[in-house]
Amino acid sequence: MQQSINQIPFFFIIGRARSGTTLLRCLLDAHPEINIPLECAFIVHLYPKYGKTTLWSEQKIRSFYCDLMSYPKFHFWIIDEEQLEADLLQCFGETTYSHLCKVVYMNFKSFFLKSEIKFLGDKNPSYSFHTKRILQLFPEARFIHITRDYRDNIISMINAKFEAKNYSSLAYRWMFHNKQMVKQKKCTPEKVYTIRYEDMVAEPEIYLRKICQFLNISFNPDMMNYHVKLDEMRKIYPKELINLHHKSLFQPLNADKVYAWKHLLTNKQIRICDTVVGSFAEKMGYERRYKRNFFVYLYCIPGIFYGRMMYFVMSIIHMLPLKIRMKLINGLAIVFKHDWKKYQKSVVTHK
Repeated sequence: MQQSINQIPFFFIIGRARSGTTLLRCLLDAHPEINIPLECAFIVHLYPKYGKTTLWSEQKIRSFYCDLMSYPKFHFWIIDEEQLEADLLQCFGETTYSHLCKVVYMNFKSFFLKSEIKFLGDKNPSYSFHTKRILQLFPEARFIHITRDYRDNIISMINAKFEAKNYSSLAYRWMFHNKQMVKQKKCTPEKVYTIRYEDMVAEPEIYLRKICQFLNISFNPDMMNYHVKLDEMRKIYPKELINLHHKSLFQPLNADKVYAWKHLLTNKQIRICDTVVGSFAEKMGYERRYKRNFFVYLYCIPGIFYGRMMYFVMSIIHMLPLKIRMKLINGLAIVFKHDWKKYQKSVVTHK
């Protein structure tokens, strides 16, 4: 693995949270030649401390391993910790941070059967803001950018209790998030493939074939039956967590939730969303019901300001030293502490 791992390319699934990124991850992870771990942004967060290291001592590797194990979402990975530590220690000497990251990803144990791994994948909405860094680390990397109608996305964000129920803020964050990938696509059009959630669930095989072509890998029909294998996830992850965030993953692909906003949102809520997103909606392939209204926009300013401030705070946190940053990340993640406890208890039971 140590000799051939640098030849394995990376791709990243990116998009606003609740836009189908997890669904697309499961579809592609069902491919026997692709390995995509669960969402965990350690590549970017550990970069300030280890990203420029080229000579790795045993102490440095163990430090990296400890920081990795303490990263919040890494707890959800199915991984042999002793094997991972042993594989990382084999990287002693001259090597890159990118190489160590690939070693970690190769150690992830998927629910799906694998043959020869030809692609490593990562699904993380937050990486929309770190594409330049990712391309520095993995020059061969490609991005699959998935979008979803902003009004359906907002409904899903609220139902999953991801953020505050503020329509103007959520609409702004959808727009800001997707604009990052539009900018990246202008810079490197050959490295970014954009797909709409609505198109993918309507004609999954057609668009999965297009994604495989983009990645230069053969299409595998097993991808279409991804949900069957996911039953094994029920044995490990808390039922409450699955029902809240990913209940639909365990069902065959369907378009039932497409454009649900038309009968779930009020005219006032739709007008707010359409006003904030503006003409960018058409650029992303979504038709607005209402054009931008000056007075409605004034009403939305507090929510827009709140959305902007969230990104500003995130950028400040990212510049802090790792120890302080990790404390803040763990502090913010305290909301999910009950889920972690249930998950860890379940893991102990099944080991």
